Amino acid sequence: MNLTKILIGDGLLIILAFILFTLFREKIGKQFFLGKFNSFNSKDERFEKSPDLEELLLLETLAKKSGSGIELDSIIGLWKFLSVWKKETDQEDSLSSSLLRLFSARLEVRKIESSGSFPSLSIENSIEFGSLSIRFVGFGGLRGDQPLLPFFFEFIELKLGSVVLLKRALVVPEQKDMPFFAFIGKAENGEWLSARGRGGGIALWFKEEE
Repeated sequence: MNLTKILIGDGLLIILAFILFTLFREKIGKQFFLGKFNSFNSKDERFEKSPDLEELLLLETLAKKSGSGIELDSIIGLWKFLSVWKKETDQEDSLSSSLLRLFSARLEVRKIESSGSFPSLSIENSIEFGSLSIRFVGFGGLRGDQPLLPFFFEFIELKLGSVVLLKRALVVPEQKDMPFFAFIGKAENGEWLSARGRGGGIALWFKEEE
């Protein structure tokens, strides 16, 4: 499973196709779509301040040796997707990054009451475009010094505004087969967070005001 699938689920291509079909069928038009696409790729302050791959790889080496310093409270909140790098490349996956920014991909992590050590967190990945949104909702927990965040999705929900179009339970994998994030590092002020997924890619998020 590659990182894009981990981030927003196997339904990405289906959802993108559905959205594009809807846009063109309703004659919203190519100008609107390209305008939105370009606006999410313009350089802004967050892009200028974000770490590059070389910095992240250095942080990852340190995290594997002595831990990243990331604790549970460090990851709680709403995180907006910024960039992804494919496995074994020094190039950002610009297409996937742009699409995930365009569709407002977010990761939301919250504490939950639990009788055991796992799960201890609720995990939600979501994408949206206008009034159309899709959520993957599940649970996870932190392990180890780096640390790792294994997780699973319990159900998928597709909504148009407040109307639920689809809600379907998902198969929960064995713990050894669960996707995970191996955390690399975070900003001292908590502004950004980075992790490597089970598929080998690296993701970078910025914290979003709630």
